[in-house]
Amino acid sequence: MDIISPHFPLSLVAGLTLYPLLFGVLKRQKWVKEILPVKVDSQKHYHLANKMVASTHSTVMTMVGSYLLLTVDWTRNDISTYQSLITRFLVGLELGYLTQDTVFEFYQRTVFGIGSNLILFHHVAVILGSAYYLHSLTLTNPGPYFIGMLSLMNMSTPILHFRWALQSRGQTFMNSRLKRVVDTSLLVTYFWCRVFGNWWMGYSIGAKLGVSWYEAPLYIGKKFTITTTTMFFMNVAWWLILAKQWTKSVQVFYFGKQPRTHADKHSKTDKTEKTEKGDAADRGAKAKTVGNGSNKKEE
Repeated sequence: MDIISPHFPLSLVAGLTLYPLLFGVLKRQKWVKEILPVKVDSQKHYHLANKMVASTHSTVMTMVGSYLLLTVDWTRNDISTYQSLITRFLVGLELGYLTQDTVFEFYQRTVFGIGSNLILFHHVAVILGSAYYLHSLTLTNPGPYFIGMLSLMNMSTPILHFRWALQSRGQTFMNSRLKRVVDTSLLVTYFWCRVFGNWWMGYSIGAKLGVSWYEAPLYIGKKFTITTTTMFFMNVAWWLILAKQWTKSVQVFYFGKQPRTHADKHSKTDKTEKTEKGDAADRGAKAKTVGNGSNKKEE
């Protein structure tokens, strides 16, 4: 497909070069800057461009991974021995993307003083697993079903970053039903592709090998077992965090008191001021009437 060598696919070069170029282009686009409010700092614009690159990569991985899984007749081709050049494309692209994104992670720590240790750990784990895959496998080794299922984990990433962009626009989205819809879509998609998908992969491979789903990773090599097990538990932990946030959000929106927006506060203040002015005017009018009455009596 795009093989320079079995261990060094062209997609690896593409991931290392095209994604940073895309980031640079997006960061300079006026329409990208207009997505966020005018007053946000440069850090937010940096994150937006980075998340748009991540969403692009995730979309490519999801589409190619789906193509691999859907176009192969797995009833006739063994999931543990079928050969495909697409696997090297997917692993190379993932390795290239995560490598350059890890560099960006260190960059933002240096420039903005912020960073996520959990994301950094996730990136390093997948980088080591992907590098080992390309190092150990040749064109005659298995892995397409395994790689295809892992590629589908990218499916939830565009929704996650879309939510971030909407949240960055202000309180209006936070108090809307749209947020509940986006949060629910993210929760369901994340579980399906990252938690259930991981389990299903183990179940399918185990069924072919005649072992239980939790034993299946042991048959694809120790280093693969470490990588997939680490990713699985990290994905479960992240999903539980999302589930907790979703539950709290739904409870507050549907069963609790809605937090007032900045506009609501101003509106209430304006109404209060108008009411007070009206009351003052009424009191002045009454006082004037009483005064006029007193003058007539004196006359």
